[in-house]
Amino acid sequence: MTVLSLSTLFSRGVARRIVKLALSATGCVLLLITAANAWVVSATRELIVDDMGRLGVHDVGVVLGTSPFTRYGNRNLLFTHRMMAAAELYAAGHVRHLLLSGANPDRTYNEPRKMYQALRRLGVPDHALTFDFAGFRTLDSVVRAQRVFGLDRFVIISQRYHDYRALFIARYNGAEAVAYIRPQEDRRQPLRAETREYLARFKAVIDLFLLSKGPRFLGPQRRIVIEPATTYGFFVRDRPIAPVYVVPRRAPSVPVAPRPPLAYRDQTQRNALDSRTTNDR
Repeated sequence: MTVLSLSTLFSRGVARRIVKLALSATGCVLLLITAANAWVVSATRELIVDDMGRLGVHDVGVVLGTSPFTRYGNRNLLFTHRMMAAAELYAAGHVRHLLLSGANPDRTYNEPRKMYQALRRLGVPDHALTFDFAGFRTLDSVVRAQRVFGLDRFVIISQRYHDYRALFIARYNGAEAVAYIRPQEDRRQPLRAETREYLARFKAVIDLFLLSKGPRFLGPQRRIVIEPATTYGFFVRDRPIAPVYVVPRRAPSVPVAPRPPLAYRDQTQRNALDSRTTNDR
């Protein structure tokens, strides 16, 4: 056997070992990711409700931020459902105040402001809304709700797939948190969002238990002052929520608060408007 053949066999053996090690490492990582996801979901599944009757009354609901539009410029149903859920909870008296927590990295992107404008259009009064512009991540939003705004008991308002991680972070930090989702919402989410969240749950476990990560920015404490709830008419259509309201692509610099589109004086007026809308179709 020549020297060349020996070197060839040696290189092949090394290559096989590298491939085996790479496959083993990949399998271990996938196993850890799957185990972390199972842990996060199983630990928080019972804390998510879609029935207001089971929710009770809470002082504050924490609305987790997202963009009103998708990356392709279409209307983001995740944003729409979160705003509807928040407005419904306030109108029903299950939350007395709403903390709008989202990212505001520059002047061109402001999640809390977009949420504020949408909720004002749905009739939630100004005094029932508080901004948190430093909710860059879910961990930031949840931990800041406790340490900055002094909340030990609150309702998380988002989608089910996202609520698992938010509740896991809240419970890890000792908060008595539950989550509410709209029963009208489709539980299936885009594959991209589900995949991203699958990895984000694993990262949350690493951040909490290995890296002990905290919010990017805390700042001084800001206690939320809760004023008496304002009574207003608020109806939710039984049909899909697409026509409820539209957030303009170029929102005005000053928040506009027109009359809530679903605040009809009585049921007769609501039925008349619904029939007229149906005829226009």
